[in-house]
Amino acid sequence: MRLELVSDGHEAFAAGFARVLKLRARVLDLLKADDLNARFGGPFFAFMLIAVSVFLASSWVQTDFGGLFDFHADLSLVQREDFVAFYRAGELALSGQAADAYDPAIFSERFSEKNENLLFLNPPHALLLFEPLAYFSYPVAKLIGMAVFSACFFGMIHLVRPGLAAWPYVFMLLSPGAYYAFQLLQLSPLITFLLLFAMLHSRDRPVLSGMALALVTIKPQYGLLLPVFLAANRDWRTIFYAALGTATLISLSVGVYGLGLWETFLASMRDGAHSFQFSANHGMMSTIGSSFGKWGASAEIRMATQVLSIVLAAFTVWFSVRLLPRQRAVAVSLFAIALAAPSFMFYDWLFYSVALILVVKEVPRWPLMLQASAALLWISPTVHDVLLTRDWLISMIFSSLVPLVAFIVLCQVLALFMKNKQPQSGFDPEDDIRLRASGQSAA
Repeated sequence: MRLELVSDGHEAFAAGFARVLKLRARVLDLLKADDLNARFGGPFFAFMLIAVSVFLASSWVQTDFGGLFDFHADLSLVQREDFVAFYRAGELALSGQAADAYDPAIFSERFSEKNENLLFLNPPHALLLFEPLAYFSYPVAKLIGMAVFSACFFGMIHLVRPGLAAWPYVFMLLSPGAYYAFQLLQLSPLITFLLLFAMLHSRDRPVLSGMALALVTIKPQYGLLLPVFLAANRDWRTIFYAALGTATLISLSVGVYGLGLWETFLASMRDGAHSFQFSANHGMMSTIGSSFGKWGASAEIRMATQVLSIVLAAFTVWFSVRLLPRQRAVAVSLFAIALAAPSFMFYDWLFYSVALILVVKEVPRWPLMLQASAALLWISPTVHDVLLTRDWLISMIFSSLVPLVAFIVLCQVLALFMKNKQPQSGFDPEDDIRLRASGQSAA
């Protein structure tokens, strides 16, 4: 009996030791410093991402996760959380007061002081998604939102699949874009995931892609260039399903809330909450029009420069689609969409983060100048916050220059893609489609 116990003990020890060795191998695989330096843009870019990840991890802990895990039932106790605006809009819609969501005074009357400037800027068909939230208490609705946003966040990283073990997940989870999106509980993980999925799969999954793009229209500023992207790819079926889905959502909103709600929404765009949002100079706002506004430009000049940026971005998307493989065209288009958007805040930074991860996937090693400018773009929201604690004016000057940094990165990415014409990320599904169309085999 004693020998059997000793034997069993040896076997248990051996099994435990084997598990420790396996865990050690996984940890070493996770910490591939050499691969990281060689395959994640380059040593400078990788170092900057590690540094900002450590900084933001400590910031999360020091601020008690910014109230992310506070679940107040009373909306007046919720602090600095944008999700409360979506819940409030759904609450008004459920009570038959949908139009009041576009009246800033009524909309914010139940908010805390830190949320009193929140506005509802989404089109009426967004209420079809927000109204169901109001059937639950705010803590339950918030948990649902957190679950959906988290699933979309990890799904978004899975879509680009750049390899390098868990590093992309670590960098994205501790990125400034994720920090803002989850601290404020914004829609950006959902919107970025839907848009990324549709752009990557508009050829092989037109129905799902069209449905995804129809949902993206709840934040329409990010869909301005999607028709250009789809037309350049000749993805006519996706265009059809996206148009059909959008028309269905709009028709449902008219049927549920009445045509008058759309009239209220359009009036808000002319001289209501939307016009105020465009004219105000937010430090977090990172658009070309807002940059001119921060330097004192008139509303007319701001509008003209923003329209010009949309036109130039549309040309960029068109030619990138015609000249580059799909994943590279998607990366370029994400930059262009962010630069063209009339409203683009720091909580939307996942657009830039995903675009840079896609660039890493396509060309693992970058010139030093691109590493430096891309690193600055990646950490720009954090730099702004640090500067804001020192001097408000300096932080505003910096935020006004961020679109210029994004434009510089975009130009360098285009040059990099044109110079390195062979994708290094493996076989592109688009190539298979083209080969099959020409009667050749992928082998």
